[in-house]
Amino acid sequence: MEIIRFVLSNFWVWLGAVILILAIGQAAVEVIKAVHPSRKISAYKIGDRWRMEIDGARRGDIAAAIRGIREDEKEGSA
Repeated sequence: MEIIRFVLSNFWVWLGAVILILAIGQAAVEVIKAVHPSRKISAYKIGDRWRMEIDGARRGDIAAAIRGIREDEKEGSA
């Protein structure tokens, strides 16, 4: 309760507290992004060949993408 009373006692103290909370939140988000990088796999067909762009994916993700491409090819040829 004392902390809230102190923060709300002055506009500049309140503004500083808000900026500090935002900075800590942004740092936490960056740490989480570093620990769990985003995974992205793009696959598209050019002529008769498939092109895959892989960014931060794991082996299981790549295998799943290849299985999906093969299933799509089977459905397309049937």
